[in-house]
Amino acid sequence: LPIPSATNFVTIDAGSDGPFALRLMQALLARDVFVRKPMAQGLDRCIRVSVGPDAELDIFETELPRALAAARG
Repeated sequence: LPIPSATNFVTIDAGSDGPFALRLMQALLARDVFVRKPMAQGLDRCIRVSVGPDAELDIFETELPRALAAARG
């Protein structure tokens, strides 16, 4: 679920805990999709996705379901 933002990135709640969000981030990075993950407790269950050109967002849209499946094991 995206969290409203007034920045150049969107924070997405991964819907689980910090270790799951870490696995999700790693799965996206393995697919050459750069995201970040907050480390602060409470926010560590999220990933952070920067705003980008449509072509890059299309890649994110394609790879996110695959990364979620990989993170779920």
